[in-house]
Amino acid sequence: MSPALPARSTLFGPSLVVTGLFCQETGASIAVMLFPAVGPAGIVALRLVFSAIILCAVARPSLRGRRPIAWYTAIAFGLVLTGMNLFFYLALDRLPLGTTVTIELLGPLTLSVVAGRRWMNLVWAGLALVGVVLLGGSATHLDPLGVAFTLVAAAFWAGYILLSKATGRHFAGIKGLAVAMVAGSVVTVPIALATEAPWV
Repeated sequence: MSPALPARSTLFGPSLVVTGLFCQETGASIAVMLFPAVGPAGIVALRLVFSAIILCAVARPSLRGRRPIAWYTAIAFGLVLTGMNLFFYLALDRLPLGTTVTIELLGPLTLSVVAGRRWMNLVWAGLALVGVVLLGGSATHLDPLGVAFTLVAAAFWAGYILLSKATGRHFAGIKGLAVAMVAGSVVTVPIALATEAPWV
């Protein structure tokens, strides 16, 4: 085995995480500017619908030969994905982006503590928690409802991580994500139409 392979495999995962976070926060910063036109629910609906169209066109998930548990898992994944995005954008409507993201990190942070089986996991999670507190410590007079929305989004984020892994056991590649996006779109579009009627 080439000695370069371990280093590559070690850096590949973190690089994807960093890239994903960069894209997420860039997209969120742009989405905030569209709130006056479509509102938080409208933003989520647009994101999920366009994502569902693109992913279904690329992945073309098969509707045959799937066990019921596969569909239940993918649909649950889509619902959790919807909840995470919806409450995140509802929080962004009341809190700064940096504060919202910082509080939302408590979701995966808590999951890492619960799922961790080594004491070092607890140490690293504790250090990360200190970082979250320090990053969010400068924020004052936070909107209580905005904080509540962010905490709900954080809980959904933890569920997103668990169901993403579970969906991957039933669907190859991004096929499960495509199904989840469709399920999320079906739920989100009526909510957007009901709550953001002026933009229709």
